[in-house]
Amino acid sequence: MKLNNIEVKLMRSKYSNVEHPTILIDGVPLDLILDKYYPTKNFQGLIPTLINWMHDPREQNLVKDRYNSKEMDVSLPVLMCPDDCDLWCTVIIAKVIISNENVMWDKIGIDSSTREELISGYDCIGSSVEWLDLIPQFVFEEDEYKTEINKILFN
Repeated sequence: MKLNNIEVKLMRSKYSNVEHPTILIDGVPLDLILDKYYPTKNFQGLIPTLINWMHDPREQNLVKDRYNSKEMDVSLPVLMCPDDCDLWCTVIIAKVIISNENVMWDKIGIDSSTREELISGYDCIGSSVEWLDLIPQFVFEEDEYKTEINKILFN
């Protein structure tokens, strides 16, 4: 199984003149990977959910809890819209599977939670997802993954 490289770098993005942590996979920002496969879906400029730009502590806690989950299969919000910086707008979900000291993003998609579901609570995030079938699986070495993602995990 080919391992991918994951790295976090401070960069500007399409809609942010301020440098912010950016997730790169094999040297390419994740938002640009998504945009390459789905150029009409406006993925360019999405930012990581784990940065401290999210205002609602409940949303921050959901993302942080999912990232720190001990479960082997988790729907992790990884990117969000930089305009709203919340889980109500565009949210990209990675289906994360941990196995054999590797972390696999088995598939990636767009969260399809409805307004009514979100009003009831954020646990619905990742339960209804429009999977982006053109995006390949990404497999990372677990220690590298945690080291890099911890660079952006809000405190």
